[in-house]
Amino acid sequence: MPFISLLLILKIGVTALLTAMPFLLLPEAKLAKMTGVENGGAFFRLYGVAILALLVGYSGGFAIIADERFPWGIAAMGIVSNGGAAAVLFLTGGWRRAKTISAFVALIALGLIMACANSNWAMTPLW
Repeated sequence: MPFISLLLILKIGVTALLTAMPFLLLPEAKLAKMTGVENGGAFFRLYGVAILALLVGYSGGFAIIADERFPWGIAAMGIVSNGGAAAVLFLTGGWRRAKTISAFVALIALGLIMACANSNWAMTPLW
């Protein structure tokens, strides 16, 4: 399995469990307490759906990888999504309340940048 596949699996799994599902399924009061956003009902659910849509996009990378091609579009989407999230969290100070997720999205963005910088390496099976 190549590095890029492992990175996508990690991104999809962690994001589904810690972001998409909570924003789709948790009670609004719990989400308000977690985020500090009051009256976010529909916006919480819409954010969950948007994250789920991104995960569907990421999963499209596996067909491209199976074709032995590097998933440039998927990697670009991930760099913008994760790099943008990391930038917003760090620039606004939001990382202080969400250190683990901030580090996670930043590391995913860096992993994708590394994969793009050396796509042949990222496509080489690790074992």
